Amino acid sequence: MTKTLKAAFILTVVAGAGCKTNGLNASLVVASVIPPTATRDGTSVSCAFDPGAQEFTELPYNPAENIGSIAAVVQNNLLDTSSINPDFNLNTATFQPNVAVVDYEFVPASAGTPPGETEIPVAASTIPAGDRATVGFDMFLGVNPTIAVANNTVIRTTFYIKGKLLDGTSVRTAEREYLFRFCNVPGCGKSKPWAATVGTPPAPTRTVSCL
Repeated sequence: MTKTLKAAFILTVVAGAGCKTNGLNASLVVASVIPPTATRDGTSVSCAFDPGAQEFTELPYNPAENIGSIAAVVQNNLLDTSSINPDFNLNTATFQPNVAVVDYEFVPASAGTPPGETEIPVAASTIPAGDRATVGFDMFLGVNPTIAVANNTVIRTTFYIKGKLLDGTSVRTAEREYLFRFCNVPGCGKSKPWAATVGTPPAPTRTVSCL
């Protein structure tokens, strides 16, 4: 086998590693789902995701206060291909996330009819083989007005991240489930660490949620 054919063969095996259906690659894993961290910055609040942040069992969702802004921490377990062709030293197993595909389910099911499957743009940098990074998106973007269920209804979300490898191969992560709890009490979506209060008494204060 020539060097060129051998490299092409290895690239094909790497891109197809794991259980792969419709682009599914079991080597691309959503290791955790994390909320943003809010930091008071003078009179404003800055929001950021920390890949090492704690994963909560569930997060609150109050349509009047938040839109389910989370980050999927994606671990890329593909093999680094840069050693295949040392002349170019290119790791084509680098994952480039594009969109999150989300399905919704109400628990109990008698709560109503959930929104249909939705594709949501993500904010992310590339994720090299052997590395992990946050992939941020708003879980309820585009479906916010259509969810009106009883207080304390659980919303089970099932999602995966679609994207491409640097060689142009279309791939997606394994699916991941995550729970939100619907709430409509003022302030229920503004807890720490995803919210911060700005203003100093006796001047008016306000709590800003990054979630």
